[in-house]
Amino acid sequence: MSSPNRSWSIAIPFICLFVSGAASLVYELVWIKQLVLVFGGTLYAISAVLCAFMTGLALGAWACTHYLKRLKISGARPLVKLYGLIEGGIGIYGLLFPVCLELLTRLYPLALSESHQPGPFLHVMEFFFSALLMLPATCLMGATLPVIGSWAIGGQARKVFSRISILYGLNTLGAVVGCLYTQFFALRFFGIQATTWSAVSMNFAVFLICWFAREPSTLEDSEKRAPFAQEVDMDEDRGDEPVPSKVLSVLLLSIFTYSGVVSLSSEILWTRVLVFPMGSTLYSFALILATFLLSIAIGSLFAEKLLGNSRWIFKFLLIELAVGVIGIAILPLFDRLPDWTLAADRIFYDIGNSPNKTLLVRSLFAFGIMFVPTLGFGLIFPLANRIHLSLFGTVSRTLGNIYALSTLGAVAGTVLTPFVLVPLLGIRLSLFVLYSLLALVSIISLVVFMKWKPTRLTLASAGAIALLVCGYAWSTPKVDIQKPGERNLSRIEIDTPRERIRLLDYKEGDFSTLSVVEDIESGARTLYMNGFSTATVSNTVSGSAYMRAMGFVPMVLHPDPKKALVIGFGTGNTLGTVSLFPEVEADGVEIDRNVLSMARWFSSWNHDVLSRPNVRVSIQDGRTFLRWNPAAYDVITLEPMAPVQAGVVNLYSREFYELGKSRLKEGGLIMQWLPLHLVGRDDAKSIIKTFQAVFPHVSIWNSFLTRIVLLVGSRHPVVADKTRFDILMQNGDLRKSAEQMAVYSFLDLLDFFMTTGDQLESYLDHAEMITDDRPILEHSPVTLLPPLQWETDESFINLLRHRVDHFPDMAGLDSAERALLNRHLNIRTAQRLAVFSRRYHGPGEEAFAVKNYPAGLEAMRIDLENLGDRPISLKDARWRD
Repeated sequence: MSSPNRSWSIAIPFICLFVSGAASLVYELVWIKQLVLVFGGTLYAISAVLCAFMTGLALGAWACTHYLKRLKISGARPLVKLYGLIEGGIGIYGLLFPVCLELLTRLYPLALSESHQPGPFLHVMEFFFSALLMLPATCLMGATLPVIGSWAIGGQARKVFSRISILYGLNTLGAVVGCLYTQFFALRFFGIQATTWSAVSMNFAVFLICWFAREPSTLEDSEKRAPFAQEVDMDEDRGDEPVPSKVLSVLLLSIFTYSGVVSLSSEILWTRVLVFPMGSTLYSFALILATFLLSIAIGSLFAEKLLGNSRWIFKFLLIELAVGVIGIAILPLFDRLPDWTLAADRIFYDIGNSPNKTLLVRSLFAFGIMFVPTLGFGLIFPLANRIHLSLFGTVSRTLGNIYALSTLGAVAGTVLTPFVLVPLLGIRLSLFVLYSLLALVSIISLVVFMKWKPTRLTLASAGAIALLVCGYAWSTPKVDIQKPGERNLSRIEIDTPRERIRLLDYKEGDFSTLSVVEDIESGARTLYMNGFSTATVSNTVSGSAYMRAMGFVPMVLHPDPKKALVIGFGTGNTLGTVSLFPEVEADGVEIDRNVLSMARWFSSWNHDVLSRPNVRVSIQDGRTFLRWNPAAYDVITLEPMAPVQAGVVNLYSREFYELGKSRLKEGGLIMQWLPLHLVGRDDAKSIIKTFQAVFPHVSIWNSFLTRIVLLVGSRHPVVADKTRFDILMQNGDLRKSAEQMAVYSFLDLLDFFMTTGDQLESYLDHAEMITDDRPILEHSPVTLLPPLQWETDESFINLLRHRVDHFPDMAGLDSAERALLNRHLNIRTAQRLAVFSRRYHGPGEEAFAVKNYPAGLEAMRIDLENLGDRPISLKDARWRD
């Protein structure tokens, strides 16, 4: 029977590597979030950060082998302490990272051009800066596997396959836990800084375990540990397996490295596909990453049980071939994706849905696409180490070099996939090419390994060609843009028949998949980004009114805007409206350059904005543009993606609003859209509270749509000036744009007004603040369960209620005109409240039903006085006090 000390000794390396994997993933996710705030969320910036992180891992694994080669030690104890020191070093650097990040923030402007526009040089510098910042920690992370592998294996070849299988599997399984812990729990409840400290505590826990672990530290009592750098005995447990020749070894290493390319490329491409049924939320991306890592972990953990302990080369090549064939075989599944997306939407919006059900459905999508081929990537890692033990000679060199090559392959995949493969080939054809090449080189290597004669070689070549031809015919990887949802990823809404939709444009770009569809009956056109509707326009009054209002309202409220910034191009409607104002210079910022190519389909609504001489559009992350561009603006208006989508929260945090405030000229104002139907009730409160915490004066407006409100913030009170409005309406283009929003008079403009921020203090009292450290919007409940209509209406009615007897600041009116406008505004307030009173059986319902608006408003006024500071509740779709 094993003693407790011996059992504990055996468990130490496995426990430590599991915890180390979890901590490393926490650092990776948190550091990417922090660096995105410096470099921006563009594809180039994110890719630079990822490449820098993985390059450090590869460099650390490779450098560790050379360091340990010169280290003359024997026994396990020094290795235990060395591993503990490495983990402690990672933890110390984790504590120092914020200081280093602040230094980087000061250095980064030196790489910016005078125009502050991104370019190739800037992206290279982003990689350099990221590598410089993360290298100390990532090199240490890369060194952990060679050290702990040598500790666990010693110099015995018979243990390489089994021990590496378990060690790599547990390390990757720890990464799965780190991913889920970070994205589902830690960032939501602890924040970025405290999450980093939790990773630091993991490192220090491993350090303490390793540093104070008692002897015996060997894994078997009878085992005499060989000197660390001693060549392993390849005759031990080799069996009938031949030692591969140098030519075959190089070929096998090349295949293994290329499989690293395929692995990371597949993850990127599968993610581009899976966002359609799963959505672009933080939880979706976390599930995709966790599933990918879990599949690799399972493959590695069960490698020995599934493959046995012989004929490693043959099995390695067979698995690589199988992965290639399976990767091609699953491509036809993408033809079903539009139908699956519709099914997922129906489940998501079903009244009986739950958050756990949403997570289960999304997990099934990720497992269904990724599990089988990714399992193969997990199987080949321990095989590759066992095969090349004879080439590298020692456990440390084998582990270090194999891990480095795999990681470098992943770096290449990160670069090639978005910047070369997808733009040239599209998503499906990229996957076909990647897996076809993997299958082809595996077949060639099998021929070399088996030393087949010319006859068999001819047959193998013919078989390989037939396999690829059949695979192409089976998978039909070319994109077809004739019909929406047929061999393309164009989105189809659950309430719109497919035959009623016409696909106008489609592009699988480097950053996202874009499509423009038209409703044949109504003529409405919608721009989709990764399956999410970014904007819909039509010729009806409400069709694109809110987008025009986001440009019109702040530009009219400012007394004389000369320079304006619109963050988020979309269909171009907001920027187009801004550009109509006299003598204004309008800057636009869009993160995806391919969005601009879709603007032509919306030219009737956006005033052909890209050809207007007073408009300049930059391709950049909106926050990064604002941070590093020193220009000051009279008006800044924001139309980003939905606030709860991954990464968009950076445009809703207190730090961002402070940045925007610093870029306003004296008298300037900023406008933020708030789509109530895309956020939860608590989310809406948090957005308003965060906005109000930065701007001394806040007013809230909307554009007839109860789903969308506009927040206007400034240093000084905002006044609606009738004289200025009348002058502007003499401009034919502006008047036409206003009339398309049903704004025919100054009263119509004032009807957009809802309330001011100082009326909402009690309503926002318990709302959480959104900060860079605590990006709570990404963890909104609506990412798993959409808000019901009554919940959206409740948020809206609790803003609108304050308009009763409360009017916006006005100028250019005499007392009689002001009194008349106030009376009309009260009637219009009553008309708006009537909608909700009748829908939810609220106060004044009977009077509103017969259009007796004064009586209905009086009943509402009395009810609100009795309610006091308490919010209106529409729980269970019933009006309650």
